[in-house]
Amino acid sequence: DSQGQLFVTDFGLARIESQAGTTISGDIVGTLRYMSPEQALGQPALVDHRTDIYSLGATLYELLTLQPVVSGSDRRELLQRVAHQDPTPLRQLNPAVPRELETIVLKCLAKEPTLRYTTAQQVADDLRRFLRDEPILARRPSVAAHVATWARRHRAAVVSLATISIIVLVAAAVVASLMAARERE
Repeated sequence: DSQGQLFVTDFGLARIESQAGTTISGDIVGTLRYMSPEQALGQPALVDHRTDIYSLGATLYELLTLQPVVSGSDRRELLQRVAHQDPTPLRQLNPAVPRELETIVLKCLAKEPTLRYTTAQQVADDLRRFLRDEPILARRPSVAAHVATWARRHRAAVVSLATISIIVLVAAAVVASLMAARERE
């Protein structure tokens, strides 16, 4: 405050690291728009410091685009979008955002925790490099990485598609064999 007195607040969301990010009744706690996908999916075992990196990325995204990473007013819809919808690239919403800064923010917002920065220090270091016009360490994911991530998030669809493809291939092989046998006769 104006007298230099420090106030610490946590809005009831602080927790001991070994505790899950849910209440005793099992409710998810936190501001939905800034929640990581693992929180939105109710996977407390995956919630760690990288969750905070995601939330920082969501804050930076909103500061740079003046729009939240996910929009909507319905709780279920917001949780679904956080968990499964990739954010609109920042430069689509604000072309003035430098490509390197967009890369840093999108790395923070990776759906898979393993694809985010490992530590907040790494985020800070990349931001410093960006500010000094030095090369950043973050890289945009390749098309193959995007496909692999999508496949992990949509396993049921991938399994269904693979099963249908195998059935079609087997059916095509059987039909081709029957046609070849008829022709020989």
